[in-house]
This record gives sequence, C-alpha cells and structure tokens, in this order.
Amino acid sequence: MSDSTGERLLFPRWLRLWHWANAVLFLTLIVTGFSLHFAGVGQGGVGFKLAVTIHNLLGVALVGVYLFYLGSMAVTGHWRQYIPKRPLFQRIFKQVLYYIWGIFKGAHHPYEACVEARFNPIQQLAYIACVFAIFPLQIVTGIALLYPDMAPPTVWGMNGLWPAAVGHSVVAYGACAFLLVHLYLALTVGEEHTGVRAMVFGDRKPGAGGAHGHPAPHESPGE
Repeated sequence: MSDSTGERLLFPRWLRLWHWANAVLFLTLIVTGFSLHFAGVGQGGVGFKLAVTIHNLLGVALVGVYLFYLGSMAVTGHWRQYIPKRPLFQRIFKQVLYYIWGIFKGAHHPYEACVEARFNPIQQLAYIACVFAIFPLQIVTGIALLYPDMAPPTVWGMNGLWPAAVGHSVVAYGACAFLLVHLYLALTVGEEHTGVRAMVFGDRKPGAGGAHGHPAPHESPGE
C-alpha cells in the first residue's frame, strides 16, 4: 500500500492482521494450556472441561492462521525477508552489542527496518525458528494429542502419547520464552520501527520515489 508521497507501509495490512490474530490465539492457548496442566478438575481458574474445549478449538484456529501466513508469504514474496544477509556473524554480533549495550546508552538501531528488510539479523533467526520449527512442532504434537488413536500404543515402554505430550509442553515453554523476549524488546527498544505502534498502524516508509527508490523485490507495492 502506498500514498501520493511515495511512502509504503512497513508492515502491510495482511501481516498485521496475522500478527494480532496469532497473538490473541497464542495468549489464550497459554492460559487454557496452563489450566489443563495445573488447575485440575473442579479447581479455580478456567474450568478443566471448558479449558479443554477452548484449547482444542483455538488450536485448530491457530493452524488455520498459520496456513494463512504461509500462503501469504508465498504470494507476496514475504518469505524473502527471512533470508539472512552477509556477513551474517558480523551482523549478528553488531545486533547483540546493541541489545546488551546500545539500548541502554540510547544508541541508534544498527539495522533500521525498511520495506525491503523488516527484520534485523537476530529477528530473522528467531522468526525462522518460530515459523519453521516451533510452530510446526507445536501443531504436530497438538494434533497427536487431539487424536490420541493415531499414536502408537507404547513408545520406549511407556504410553504412546508420552512423546507428544512432553514435546507439546516443552515447545510451548520455548514459545513462551520467545514471547517474553519479544514483548520486552517491542516495549523497551525505543525505536519506532520496532515498537508496538508500527505493528498497529503499519508505519510509513519511503517507497517508490522515496529514499529506497523501488518496491521491495518480489513484493507487491499494493500490500
């Protein structure tokens, strides 16, 4: 999407829609998931039976949202945002220094987001892990728990659902850790292009005729 000034949205509408739908689903799944693990039948918090129903329904919805994201990446070329640039290790080191030192000194972000490159090097690696490893593992183990008859009777002499249950929990805790770091950086970095406002309103960046001169490669200017 662009306007008469040649500016385009840093985060297009479809990406923001996916982000907030994913966030709402994920947070609700965290609440219901903890209820399933710790509340027990008839205890406080979200009731066990209600938690099971909500968790299952929203888990299926999360799969749909994930497939929407994969399809949108393929159609718009957004997947190219995940390709790291060279020199990778130097870029990562520079970004780490910013996170552990520069933030607290008011330094400018070393890799300001633009339409052509929305993610810094560490974001790229973290999002690659989430989108192409954590999400698929969570989905596969969740499906195994939703349809227990698909699991083998035993694995290593234990109930066949054990690997799926443990894997689902471990991956969920990893996703929670990522969420905490994500929220910390989004709320404290202090750079407009990496904060919450950008993901709410899209934020405008120079597009065709602006500082960057050309639309992002393989992406539709009308995103």
